[in-house]
Amino acid sequence: MKRAPSLVAPAVLLPVAAMVALTHKLPASLATAVEAAPLLVFASGALLGLVTRRGRLVIGVVILALADCALVNVGGRSVFDAVALLLPVNLAVVVWLGEENPFAGRGPILFAITLVQAAIVAWLQHPQLVPLSISLDQPIVDVGLGGWTALPQLAVLSFAAALGLIVVRFVRHGQSLAAGAAWALVASFLALDGVASGGPAGVHFAAAGLLLLVGATWEPRAIVATDAVTGLPARVELNRALRRLPRRYALAHVEIDEFTSFRNTHGGDAAQRMLRLVAKKLRRVSNGGGQPYYLENALFVVLFPRGSAKRATRLLEEARVAVENLTLDVSLSTPAKPSAGGASAKPAKVVERTVSVTISAGVAENERAGVDPKEMIEAAEQALQRARQAGMNRVAR
Repeated sequence: MKRAPSLVAPAVLLPVAAMVALTHKLPASLATAVEAAPLLVFASGALLGLVTRRGRLVIGVVILALADCALVNVGGRSVFDAVALLLPVNLAVVVWLGEENPFAGRGPILFAITLVQAAIVAWLQHPQLVPLSISLDQPIVDVGLGGWTALPQLAVLSFAAALGLIVVRFVRHGQSLAAGAAWALVASFLALDGVASGGPAGVHFAAAGLLLLVGATWEPRAIVATDAVTGLPARVELNRALRRLPRRYALAHVEIDEFTSFRNTHGGDAAQRMLRLVAKKLRRVSNGGGQPYYLENALFVVLFPRGSAKRATRLLEEARVAVENLTLDVSLSTPAKPSAGGASAKPAKVVERTVSVTISAGVAENERAGVDPKEMIEAAEQALQRARQAGMNRVAR
């Protein structure tokens, strides 16, 4: 029963949107507001998602915005059929994925995939792709749906499958975002059906965006922590990531060698600058599916979901070489020395120096179900210890 409000309450927006869409002559002021509603909703949802690090909300409203934009600015039956097929699939994927930081991990990758799909939809207008476009509109079975919807059968099947997956997600986990996405899917269906029948779509797409926004904000949000110096996700984000790892993954402990000595010698400012440089090099593993996190005292953890130790070792070896080759210019002031004979002290000297550091890493891999991630963390720590004992500046397994 606790799940009922998050499932039922957002649905109030649907009849309101339907009444507005069916009203042929709206007052001028209201008509202007309705016309601007999609842009305001999409912009507000994206901004809220970025500020609160709700990656699923950001991607969800971007999907709706791209769909609305494609139908309004591009048009054509091929674009309509492609949007009707892809939109529900993307919303279902957004719901089933765990919450993503829009600035790190899979967040930017998912955003890029969404943009690639938008480019493909626009490309369907090319004359050489006419056969593919026609196939999207072909019936799957000899059952007429024209009596109740103008969408092609393939799109109806896509909506039905996506709605089923989203409802399953809600039943299993009780997520408010899933409830909002389910109703957003219904609103999107009404928008597309209205377009196919010659009606407006913007009102229903705006309602879909609001439904997503309501579902996302109703859902309790875990604290997102980013380290202020390195810009990397911090320990609280690592703990969340560890709870949703797949069966197979690799994990690495990475440490800047003798960093305490570096800080004592070159000062805190140089130490922070070097930390930022090393973090920038470690971010390169993201291109290979890794995600670095910063813990404390120049210690990092890098996760490789669905990755192997061999792959992680190769990527970390590349990062190790990159760190080994980076340099940092620092300025050191030598203390003033008194002159002989009571003369005034000689002024302090500023010494310019180029410094560098190295890193060591320990890698562990899990291939068995039911293994506590803490065991893998301990295994990676032991591998890091072996790298230290072997002389540092190396990757050990």
